[in-house]
Amino acid sequence: MKTKPFFSGSQLKWLAIFAMLLDHIAKIISFQPATTALVPYLTEAPPLFPFTQVIFPMFTMIGRLAFPIFCFLLVEGVIHTANTKKYLLRLFLFALIAEIPYDLAFSHQFIDLKNQNVFFTLFIGLIVIIGLKKIQVQSLKSGILAVIIIGSGIFFAEWLQTDYGGWIGVLLIVSFYLFRDEHLIKCIAGALILLQNSLFGLIAFVPIYFYNGQRGKQWKYFFYWFYPVHLLVLYGIQEYLIMPYLN
Repeated sequence: MKTKPFFSGSQLKWLAIFAMLLDHIAKIISFQPATTALVPYLTEAPPLFPFTQVIFPMFTMIGRLAFPIFCFLLVEGVIHTANTKKYLLRLFLFALIAEIPYDLAFSHQFIDLKNQNVFFTLFIGLIVIIGLKKIQVQSLKSGILAVIIIGSGIFFAEWLQTDYGGWIGVLLIVSFYLFRDEHLIKCIAGALILLQNSLFGLIAFVPIYFYNGQRGKQWKYFFYWFYPVHLLVLYGIQEYLIMPYLN
């Protein structure tokens, strides 16, 4: 059957990565100390500060597009992967790799147990999907078991305080999986869940709806490595280029 000539999986990944990068630039790069008591002898804000005050909120808004797309691609990946265990292991490995860059970038600490990076959210979501896949019989018992599996995933994501947590992150992944064959319904269900976090992020469901079912050109490990590496780069820019400039 001829597919719609719209977005491939690879194109969706690039869109999500671009949106995520803008979001993280706005959240990690800051000229704020120049306008506080930390630098009392400066009477004027740095030249770039007014610009960032205008452009960074736009970056953050665009960044809301990233997470729904990553969740959608996770579900597509687990549906088509030949080895779910390797997929799960890869997510867990990069969750560990990304944690220190994540903590440095957002908490300025080497280890911060208060919040965990988004790979942990995806990892927990994938475990929930694996559990749901094992439920074959449509019965009251299997329905109760499914609720327990989903509830457990939400609980652990909230308890670990992963990025986007359980009520948004895990639930969004679950909705993409449960309605995987109903394109419009899964987009509507996902949009309702995402409303807890963002209004602009609902736009992400437009390219998701027009996904053409094709993987596109694969840059698998590039996409995995991009997350921790870009966090380290942005942290380095803030810590070693911008902060000395402010001081």
